[in-house]
Amino acid sequence: MFIRENSPIELESVEDIIRCTTLSSLLELSGYPKPGNIHRTQDYKETRYEHFLAGVAALQPVFSDFCNRIYKSTKIGKRSQNFSYINLGKFFRAATQEMMRWQKGGNIMLGHILILGPLAASAVISLRLGITTLEKYKEILNDVITDATVSDTIQLYDAIRISNPGGLGKVKKYDLTEENSINELKRDRITLKQIFEFSQNYDLISKEYATGFHIILNEGFPYFIKIFAKVRDINIATVHTFLKILSNHPDTLIIRKSGMKSAEMISEKSSKILNAGGLLTEEGKHLLNDLDGQLQEKEGKLNPGTTADLIAGVIFMALLFGLRF
Repeated sequence: MFIRENSPIELESVEDIIRCTTLSSLLELSGYPKPGNIHRTQDYKETRYEHFLAGVAALQPVFSDFCNRIYKSTKIGKRSQNFSYINLGKFFRAATQEMMRWQKGGNIMLGHILILGPLAASAVISLRLGITTLEKYKEILNDVITDATVSDTIQLYDAIRISNPGGLGKVKKYDLTEENSINELKRDRITLKQIFEFSQNYDLISKEYATGFHIILNEGFPYFIKIFAKVRDINIATVHTFLKILSNHPDTLIIRKSGMKSAEMISEKSSKILNAGGLLTEEGKHLLNDLDGQLQEKEGKLNPGTTADLIAGVIFMALLFGLRF
């Protein structure tokens, strides 16, 4: 099924939304070759493609509980309501615990959890309220993020500590690695949106929360559906959208692990690959495989992992609005 930017939300049930969360993660991690990522033909020494499959399976019941609880709690016919009852932080923590419990490849999907949580919550609320347009969905998403509480922030910190991600670095205020950070968050009443606003300059996921998921909704989503309509190939649409976002936004995971110069180099090469035709031309395929090989040699230090997380969100939106293949 082909969709346009003005297509309506096509889902009929909470179960459909849960299916979209699962499928968006599976399609993102299966896309290949997304240069530097683990994908269906590429593993790291300690982390394998199969670890991601285990993570996706582990998350499904958590998404199910989360989405069904929101559906039951959302008041029919009342567009203006406070969405703090969603408890995003509780979802982050529970999902991270299950993700880590079901596989031994480390922190594989925290980014997916952070991206897909509010997108799925907004989809459930839209379903309950009969909202079908992208613009109204965006309004719900903004409210979901704005209404999140200090408790959500604290549980986010718990989730990050449980996942023990690499490349966090040090920050001046509310540093995750500092024992007193939770007391500071409580003292200053820092909400979820505020903490992401503080970190948006060095983390793309934080920037999404601070800007209403601008990259996913206004850049990635329309580009993805345009490419899919042209080529009718889900893998090509996935890889090309990955390259498009990466070319426009140096990956912040790479910046933290290997510096801005390396991230900008990868963005420039991604742009050249797209200009050469990407997976649609022999030259593009050659350049893409070369970049993938170059980045894989660094065993994750040049992995555009944050970009991959954004792609999961892009695919979720495409599925939400009716894309089938």
